[in-house]
Amino acid sequence: MAVLLVPYPIFLSLVCLALGLLQGCTTSATKSGHNGAHYKIGTSYSINGVAYKPQYYDHYEEIGIASWYGEGFHNKLTANGDVFSRFSLTAAHKTLPMPSFVEITNLENGKKVIVKVNDRGPFVENRIIDLSEKAAILLGFRDKGTAKVKVLYLGKMSRNILYEQLSNKARYAKLEERHRKDLITAKTSVGYILKVTEAAHAKRVASELRRQGIQGVRVLFKAGKYQVHLH
Repeated sequence: MAVLLVPYPIFLSLVCLALGLLQGCTTSATKSGHNGAHYKIGTSYSINGVAYKPQYYDHYEEIGIASWYGEGFHNKLTANGDVFSRFSLTAAHKTLPMPSFVEITNLENGKKVIVKVNDRGPFVENRIIDLSEKAAILLGFRDKGTAKVKVLYLGKMSRNILYEQLSNKARYAKLEERHRKDLITAKTSVGYILKVTEAAHAKRVASELRRQGIQGVRVLFKAGKYQVHLH
């Protein structure tokens, strides 16, 4: 039996991607976001004499310095109306649409995480993105404070989420809540198991995990639930 090589934070991020969750996924019970969250590109603005122009991107990739923010902003509103949680996988960016998703790679240690952009910043010279405390922990630079990272915009994932949100907000809220209830993960001696109530969700997760190059993905039906096994 092959050994599962994907770390849990990456596994959880991929599951969030496959299920199309709007809110940041986290191993904590604390949730960010509330009914005031909305899609926003925004108009041009200026901070400390520097002009910024938020816009839609077909492709966005940048290498630079990331920082993080946490306790001082916990439970305060973000730029698009979410409630910021230091325990969620979120980020602040100067120009990307909100919400959108980006993959962050710490170029100093190779660690990766997927986060939701729902805030504006950082307005500090030579910094390209401000991450939540949780993201900084998973990327291994909370104590250091900053790290050199690569930011990759996940266009397809972001567009799918925005389409759902903009086309039918009420329906999306119900879907999101159902996905949250479905998201039950367990680590076993041979890998991870994701249990969901609908076959379509299980197939979507399995397909996305395989697309990301993860081996040993199987979909089973046990005890009234569909299970995605990673071995």
